[in-house]
Amino acid sequence: MKTYYDLVCDMEEISLNKRFLPYSVGTPKTTVTSNDHYERANFVYFCDSHVDLFNAEESLDNVRRIMAYANGAPIAFDAVINSGDAITPRNMVPKSEAKRRATEFFDAVKDSKAPFVYSIGNHDSNDSENIPENAFTSADWSELFFDYAEKQYGIVRQTKSDGSRSTWHYLDIEKHKIRIISLDALDTDRSVLDDRGFVKYFSKYGSHFSGEQLNWFANIALNFDDKEEKDWGVILTFHMFPEDFGYHLDSNEAFLGICSAFKEAKKYSCELLQEDNHFFDIKVDADFSHYADIPQKPHFICMLLGHDHEDKNTVIGGINVIWSLNSSASSLYGDARVMRYPGTATQNAFDVLNIDTKCRKIRIFRYGAGLSCYGVGGDRFLPDGLDY
Repeated sequence: MKTYYDLVCDMEEISLNKRFLPYSVGTPKTTVTSNDHYERANFVYFCDSHVDLFNAEESLDNVRRIMAYANGAPIAFDAVINSGDAITPRNMVPKSEAKRRATEFFDAVKDSKAPFVYSIGNHDSNDSENIPENAFTSADWSELFFDYAEKQYGIVRQTKSDGSRSTWHYLDIEKHKIRIISLDALDTDRSVLDDRGFVKYFSKYGSHFSGEQLNWFANIALNFDDKEEKDWGVILTFHMFPEDFGYHLDSNEAFLGICSAFKEAKKYSCELLQEDNHFFDIKVDADFSHYADIPQKPHFICMLLGHDHEDKNTVIGGINVIWSLNSSASSLYGDARVMRYPGTATQNAFDVLNIDTKCRKIRIFRYGAGLSCYGVGGDRFLPDGLDY
């Protein structure tokens, strides 16, 4: 027998499909001409599930419902994208316990029929107020998900200078000429201790891209020289925007410099060296100038971010930046210990993105609550689209 919440979810699916499906293939017109009819790229997007914050059972149920929708929708999605914070370990949680919690989340999303793209969140790292031995390493992330994603979906990673496999990666959607680049914005040195013996450069209060990752981003992930047609669109996804790390010069300048050079098909160089910890050294040389004379050149579609638990979008450096609220009923006002009511932050929520590569539009459609965890917001329905 279906529960009340099952019926709520059924109604949400009907509402979402009624709005979304006319845009998924072709054009939302009464008469469709051969010039109008073409296939568009479609993605499920969610983040900040925090499955272990309050009620893991109901929070994981929400994740499974998202995957059930993605797998059973009338159209086949091109990918499911998640920008991090699957879990919320705090204060000296042993690595074994944090991995157990994360495994429950990744076991659920591995059911995805479409490629599942994941970016690490600040809570995922298990390094806040913790000892280095408990912080997740690249090897831990490989075991949890990225080895699976590489084998199952064909994500492209980097072998790092220390021999480990990177957490940053990209996935090509060949038929739409779209590359999803997943960056690790919590790419920091967790080996240095503070005066309490905890991780000094932990990920909770700031984000950072290492020089190694930025070089990969500039010279591999944004390189389309091997593509016969160059007019590929790029979706960037990561958890939180790079900001002042509090200890060293941040990587925001270099990241935005690379993005600007790619967008304008120019060269870019940056050198930021740190005397006390060379992990944070940044030395990047990027050259996109050979795309300048190509009429249909590689370009950005958008950035997809999490962390803020809000529905919002803006433009930074000429690039659409889109945030989504927390997907789970387990975060802040969305407390899974209370009944999940439709139209409130207690209800599960995720987005469907429709990328119109012909007209260069991003359309956003919402399943579930349109409220952020701060109690503000409304219906997330942008059929007219964001231009890119």
